[in-house]
Amino acid sequence: MAIGKIHPACKQYLWGGEKLIREYGISSPKTPLAEAWVLSAHPDGDSRISFSDESRFSEGAASSEGKKSSEGRVFSEGDSCSHGESFAEYLKCHPEAAGSLGKAFPFFPTLIKLIDAKKALSIQVHPDDSFALSREGQYGKTEMWIVLEREEGAFLYFGFQKDYTEEEIRRAIEEENFPSLLCKVMVEPGDVFFIPAGTVHAIGAGILLAEVQQNSNLTYRVYDYGRKDAQGNTRELHVEKALEVMDRKQLSAYRQEAFKKQGTKAAEENAVGKSTEGKDVAGKNVYLERIGSCEYFTVDRLCLEDNAFYSGKLTKESFLSLLVLEGEGVFTEETKCCKDMHQDGSTEYKQEECSSAGKKEQRFVKKGESYFLPAEEGQWSLKGTGKFLLTFLSEKNCARED
Repeated sequence: MAIGKIHPACKQYLWGGEKLIREYGISSPKTPLAEAWVLSAHPDGDSRISFSDESRFSEGAASSEGKKSSEGRVFSEGDSCSHGESFAEYLKCHPEAAGSLGKAFPFFPTLIKLIDAKKALSIQVHPDDSFALSREGQYGKTEMWIVLEREEGAFLYFGFQKDYTEEEIRRAIEEENFPSLLCKVMVEPGDVFFIPAGTVHAIGAGILLAEVQQNSNLTYRVYDYGRKDAQGNTRELHVEKALEVMDRKQLSAYRQEAFKKQGTKAAEENAVGKSTEGKDVAGKNVYLERIGSCEYFTVDRLCLEDNAFYSGKLTKESFLSLLVLEGEGVFTEETKCCKDMHQDGSTEYKQEECSSAGKKEQRFVKKGESYFLPAEEGQWSLKGTGKFLLTFLSEKNCARED
């Protein structure tokens, strides 16, 4: 297989902004643009995937259609099919692309978004799988946020300040002071929040973030500041169901701090790279952090400085998703059938020439772009300067508990 470029499904909601189009290169006629679903096989927002020979590396001189990387090499910016095919249909035709771990699910388990909240989102909660399957006939939603940008004074709501009864919560909703019960958390770029199903939460105004979540679009809106939609109608609330599924206990200071700051810890092991010790995990100017994990996704944040290089393994266990948060680089896939590759069994990356049975592909990647590597035996690498989100499935997930 090859490197697939993901073309996002775009969502226009009343709280959205213009940054995804202006700063992240998302192509959409919809404004304000609230969400770009940059990896999704969900029927409410199916991404598209394209594979193109035109985007592969060439040694020729720069042309009007090409772009130089930081190494001076030339990469085409075009795709043979600008919108590709449905990602859901691609996975249906190639179920092995999700990997052996992905086959354990009745659906592709992961969904990734870029979210631009120019205005505050509603305060909401998501049910767990048990409730959602029994009451809605679909799966629940666990998610995580990675804050990318924020305006001065921006905050989000995350859990309750103390234990509350159902009656106290209901009264606060009716009296329109529900936000006063919640933990108000000031945010900074780089903050990470892991949000299990049942946790009341809301993204505040002036925040742009990446969201990695279970493949679900089931949300119970609890409080919406009395806002009206484009037709002048008050937006629907789902108070009764929300009260059934929300965790009404206090979000402990320990838990809040652990979720917010977990992104400062380096990964001790990661399925897409090497075993690591300490923060400088992969070499000079290369930093890798395990920032979240559950059965539906595992997420590493990779930072490359000064055109650094990092490589990792591809296996048949899981796909690999790459989302460029900042900067640019050269993304390479090399299948294991390349000549003399890793005969010593090491995980070190080697730049051999491919045999007739092998394949090597490179793409120039930049901020806001999303790429998908199908599960297969081989190697991938990234050379450049920027911040990148790596998402995959792992048997050793680390769901967090109090």
